[in-house]
Amino acid sequence: MNADEPAPTSMATDEPFEALPQTETEAETMPPAIVGLAQVILPAADAQGRSVGKAVLREIVETVVLFAVIFTVARFAIGNFIIIGTSMEPNYHEDQRLLVDRIAPMLGWLQRGDVVVLHSPSQDEPTIDLIKRLIGLPGDTIEIRDNKILVNGTELPEPYLPAGADTSRGLPGGQSQWILGPGEYLVLGDNRSASKDGRYFGPVNNSHLIGRALVVYYPFSDFHLVQHYKYE
Repeated sequence: MNADEPAPTSMATDEPFEALPQTETEAETMPPAIVGLAQVILPAADAQGRSVGKAVLREIVETVVLFAVIFTVARFAIGNFIIIGTSMEPNYHEDQRLLVDRIAPMLGWLQRGDVVVLHSPSQDEPTIDLIKRLIGLPGDTIEIRDNKILVNGTELPEPYLPAGADTSRGLPGGQSQWILGPGEYLVLGDNRSASKDGRYFGPVNNSHLIGRALVVYYPFSDFHLVQHYKYE
């Protein structure tokens, strides 16, 4: 360095020192009112979501329980039955499927002329279920005479029978009589010439009756409501 040159001096400035900017979180930059509102809304939304989830779960459980109850009641009240044999020809045919009202016998809703399903009272066929027509009710006196049915001394019209039906078939002397006690019924097939019924095994107790036929549902081409003959 040349001795004649003045020594360097430090530079002074009047400008203030600028510090580096500091970053802040979004929550710190939010106005206090917004921060407070968020603190209220977010927990409330979370609680509402849990409430909705519980409501949906409750609806599912209630629906499943309701379905189970309906199914159980339906299985108790309604039965199904397959016709075996030709004892109800020409009105009902072998292999047709029926739905049966199980409640009617329990509540005493059976009437003369109803088509009913029952457990066979015959010792030869204890596991067979039958389909027949209800002819005699508790307290009736039923007589078969001259190929006709008399109920309490009055002839019973039977428009559902096929031509040539032999009601006196197999009876000693072609006639018989039954006095029905409490809870007893007499049932006969419409196809009298080919039906094993009350003429052979006599009156049946209410406990043998399964139910009142409701509808033929199979084959689908035969679908129809069962027509019960109504007597005055």
